[in-house]
Formats: sequence, structure tokens, C-alpha cells
Amino acid sequence: MPARVIAAVKPILLAAARHIRAAYRLAREAWKLRHDLGWRGLAVRAVRRLTGTRPPDPDAPAKYGAPVRGAEFDVIYAIGFWPGAPKRYRVFNIAEGLAAAGYAVHVMDFDRIDDIRRYRWRATALVLFRAEYNRWTGISDVLRYARDAGMRVVYDIDDLVFDPRFADSIDAMRRMPRAERRRSIEEMKRRRELLLACDLCTLSTAPLARIAERFGRPAFVIPNSINAQQLRVAAELVAMPPRRREGIVIGYFSGTATHQRDFAQCEPALLDIMARHPEVRFRPVGRFDLGPEWARYRERIERIGFLAPAELLRCVAETDINLAPLEIGNPFCEGKSELKFFEAALVGVPTVASGTEPFRDAIDDGISGFLARDTDEWRRALELLILSESRRRAVGAAAKAAALARFSLAAVIPVAISALGLRQPATAQPTPSSLSGAARRLPGLDPAA
Repeated sequence: MPARVIAAVKPILLAAARHIRAAYRLAREAWKLRHDLGWRGLAVRAVRRLTGTRPPDPDAPAKYGAPVRGAEFDVIYAIGFWPGAPKRYRVFNIAEGLAAAGYAVHVMDFDRIDDIRRYRWRATALVLFRAEYNRWTGISDVLRYARDAGMRVVYDIDDLVFDPRFADSIDAMRRMPRAERRRSIEEMKRRRELLLACDLCTLSTAPLARIAERFGRPAFVIPNSINAQQLRVAAELVAMPPRRREGIVIGYFSGTATHQRDFAQCEPALLDIMARHPEVRFRPVGRFDLGPEWARYRERIERIGFLAPAELLRCVAETDINLAPLEIGNPFCEGKSELKFFEAALVGVPTVASGTEPFRDAIDDGISGFLARDTDEWRRALELLILSESRRRAVGAAAKAAALARFSLAAVIPVAISALGLRQPATAQPTPSSLSGAARRLPGLDPAA
């Protein structure tokens, strides 16, 4: 065979061999994960990885497109957990604030993480949000590439779901069928493995940071935050003339039934309040069960299902008192963030919260809210707020000032910049809508196909 034919065919054969080896590795990894993800789950992930598609998400910025080959960023965020609101607080809000400060930011699906290596993207920091370690995504090669490129690799998470030793502290885990519980614990182990493969961690609260530090990784607190849309909606709501309504509405914005044990912290006091104050109505929002003892108050219960973020804020604004109960002393609950306080504070609604460490740090007891550790303290705080409209207004106003001072993007972004090790941006400050256009291109590289 002529040498020139061999020279022409050899690259093709080598490329084919690489693809075959890659396919073999992925098939082997898929076989290992078949029980954890199920064949349908594996198929969904395969489609996402090959096509980069996923169902539309109302929280996701619309401007994140496919960057050019060799694009350079200040931060790349890879989202490993899409359900619910966590990605909004941990990724989209921070990306919005960083972009407004002039930083180049890209947000992507963790299932597409290998695109970073494939298209030779660069960044000062690569942030992996609540992701799991598995070779199915190509994470091993990406981590090697990131380190060779001088990226700081950061693991970000907002719940105590990265250490299997604390699995029993999660109420939902205790009530899971055995197979589902086993899968959840395996997910926790894979999150821990990826955390250990990173250079540092960023977390939403100090209790979580202390647990992460036990793994020998530096840990920094980047609080959950208030985004521009919430500020706009809150301003609109506050500017509207107050609606006339009868009685006092107490709201509990639980989200899911996993908060049953949390609600038990305030339930006896709330039942007592309902018995002694016929003007009080209770508004549980989300998927949440009330026991038979609530049947006598059915006419004063306003059940509402899941709401989009903007609608949730409007629903909070229609209440007079916000409840934020958590199981004190439970490691999982002690790590929960302050968002139930600061979102109610945005619309001037006072909160009564359990005395966990994050709430103790956020709330000046009796001034910007109330802290409760037992039934008597829950009852006393609720009584004070029910009996005095002026007290509710004063506490709500103090809560709003405290929330803006600590949880606005203006307060949180400098913390994020420091934790991620970002340099002063060289670009002019763009508007948040130009997020995807903030990428810079390294010289000498062609656009991605």
C-alpha cells in the first residue's frame, strides 16, 4: 500500500479507534448506572449529552447559546440539578449579578460538561452546581483539562445532600421505599466524590461550610440572593394600593410534603392560635398535608398549589405573617438557608422562624422578625403580631432593610467574586441581558462546529 494512502487513512483509523474506545467506556459506565438511573434515565441523559437539549425552564436565561470554539470566560457554571428553585439562587442569580458587573459568564448543563474540553473553552473558575461524579459525562477528562488550563474548579451546593452520614437527618429519606433510598444515598456518594475532586466548595450557609471543610477542602459561604426580577415584582406589589381583606392571614410556603416534620415545630401553637383567634386564616402553599385536627378549621384554610417565582412573591404579599419552621438540631435543617425570611421581607411581611443558626444570623429577634425554639415561643410571637397591625408593619419594614443589606445581589456579588478568585473584569459593564455575548475568544482558534 502506497505510503501516501497509509498517511491519509491512518488519522481516520485512529479517530475511529478513539470513538470506539469512548463508546465502550460510556457503555460500561451506563451498565454500572442502570440500577440508579434506570434505562429511561440513561436514555434521557444520552440525548441531552448528544444534543444539548432539555425541556424549557422558566427560570433559565434565554440568552445562553453555544459559545465559539476557544471562548474564554471568567466563570462557567455547569448545573447538575435542575428540579425546583435551587439553580435560580445558586446559579442564575449569581450569573446575573456577575454579568452586570462586567464579567463573562456562561451557564450550561452538566450533562454537556465535556463540551468545555472538546471546544477548548477557558475560564478563571469552573463551578459545578450540585452535580455527581460519573464518567458518563466525561467529567474525568474535563477535570484534567481544567487543571491544565489553570481553571479553579469549584463545587457549589445548597443542601446537606453530599455526605451520606447525614442521610437519616433528611425527613424525605426516612419515608422513602428501600430502593429509592438506596439510589438517593448513591447520589450523595457521587456528589461527595465530585466535591473531593474539586479545589474548593461554595455553600449557602455556615453550617454546610463547616461540614464541607471536614473533607479537607476550603469552603466559602455565598448566600442565596434576591434577583432583579424579584426586586421589580416586590416594588410593584408595594406600590399597589392595599387590598381590603378581613382578618389575619398566616402563610406557610412549604413547597413539598418533605417539610411535614418542620411544620410540626409550629403546628401546636398555630392550632392554639386558630382556636383563640377566629379572625385568623391559614394559607398553606405547595404540596402539604394537614392532619384530622385541622378539619374543624376547614372554612378558614386557603390551600394553594405550586406557584411560579413571581406568583409566589405575590402570594406572600397577600399574607400578614410568614412561617418558617425547621427542625432545630437536625443537621439537614440547620443547614437550610434564609430564603423564606428574605423573600417575605421583600414585600414587608414579618416572619416567625425556628431558631436555627442561619435564621439567628439573619433575624434580629423582635426587631426584624421573631425566632422561636418551642411551642410557647411560637405562640407568643404569633400573638404579638396578630394583636398589633403597627407591629407587623414595623417588623416587616425592618426585615426588608435587613434582607436588602445582606441578600441583595449588590451585597452577595462581592462575596462571590472573592470566593471564586475573579480578577477585575477588563470589559465594560454590560446589561444582564447580554450574558451569552460576554464570552471572549482566544486567538488562533476556529469557531465550534
